[in-house]
Amino acid sequence: MQGYTNQQVVNVNAGYATGQPAYDGNQQAYASYGNQPQQQSQYGQPPPQHNYGQPPAYSPVSPQPLQQNNVQSLLGQPPYGQQQQQYQPSPQYSTYPNQQQQAWNQVNHQQQQPPYSSAVSSLQAQQPVGFTFGGGDPHYNPTSDVQTLIRATKGFGTDEKAIISVLACKTPVQIEILKTEFEHVRGKPLGRVIEKETRGNFESGLKLLIAGPLGADVANVHAALDGAGTNENVLNDVVLARTNTELNAIKGLYRQRYNKSLEQQVSDDLSMKTKRLFAMVLSATRQEEWIPFDHNRIATDVQDLYQATQGRAGTDEIFVCSILTSRSDAQIREIAQQYHNRYKKKLVAVIESEFSGHMKKALLYIVKSAVNRPMLYAEMLEACMAGIGTKDSLLIERVVKYHWDPSLVHQIKLAYRQTYQRDLLSRIKGETSGDYERLLLALLA
Repeated sequence: MQGYTNQQVVNVNAGYATGQPAYDGNQQAYASYGNQPQQQSQYGQPPPQHNYGQPPAYSPVSPQPLQQNNVQSLLGQPPYGQQQQQYQPSPQYSTYPNQQQQAWNQVNHQQQQPPYSSAVSSLQAQQPVGFTFGGGDPHYNPTSDVQTLIRATKGFGTDEKAIISVLACKTPVQIEILKTEFEHVRGKPLGRVIEKETRGNFESGLKLLIAGPLGADVANVHAALDGAGTNENVLNDVVLARTNTELNAIKGLYRQRYNKSLEQQVSDDLSMKTKRLFAMVLSATRQEEWIPFDHNRIATDVQDLYQATQGRAGTDEIFVCSILTSRSDAQIREIAQQYHNRYKKKLVAVIESEFSGHMKKALLYIVKSAVNRPMLYAEMLEACMAGIGTKDSLLIERVVKYHWDPSLVHQIKLAYRQTYQRDLLSRIKGETSGDYERLLLALLA
């Protein structure tokens, strides 16, 4: 989604003011997110409908889950129940086609007292096929929440608990409706008020919540690339294991907001073969999840990966990257399984032994995310808290990102308990304090 048009559309989940220019270069893909062709998958099941009430960042696929013993053999960790392994991620953010602008405009109070239920119903009627608007409460009315936020941020002192109670439980669409109504009534953007009334890690978490999934991703990746050095962890979190549509949305909003190409910014920050790896990722040319994969092609990929790693002296790193960055999650799961069956070694173990540095971390992220995403995210949360000191910024970024999907949060907590034999919320409570602690616990409740 590079470039712009003069049309004004609302990026419902961009987390920023309405009336921003649209992207033109990939407008069709941008508008049709959640509207993939309802083709049969290789498992004889059509892709599931997307539920916006449980958003993060993932592909619209319903692949056959790996059996418990397969997950254990691939990741070297015990399974945590068949039900948990069937988690299927849903898309983290989307925007609506141009023709929905009129419906959405009903929500921004350019007219007097518009009925929110009518506005939402109108949006719901026009949304793409297979996409559910507004989560479990399609008739969300922000009036009470706005008054709560005004009372919590006006006058002497700030009621942090009230702010948490309002913001921590909202879907991205509800956040956008709330922000619009707050600015209409209060006369100031909600983000600006939060910046004035809060500080530190608590403020950082609230700002990411208010930004929404897409807005937070763009802000996070800009911070990861800005200044000296690169925050590799955040770059990986934002860019890797994303759908083509999500990558195009991120690239489009990044260019719009910072007047720079994300691809060029990443290229300038990285070097050598890792630069080429991320160029492949940012090209947004992965196989779509809903397209049935060819089992003969999987067998070829398995053999090619072996020949590029274990089966030769040295490693053909770029060739391995070209496979793993262009295949769908369903394909990578199958490749990992077949590799282990054929060569008696886990694909993640091959990557561990054949690669190093940032490239190794990136490839492990891609493979682990495809094989068992909740387990990977449990590991990533623990990495924020392990050792001396807590990586607060990274912990906030990850908790906010994951919390948009309650189903994902449930799976992460189960995976965390199985892996580390302790409760995730108790672990976070031991590493944080005050309003910052209360916010993170509320997001993962």
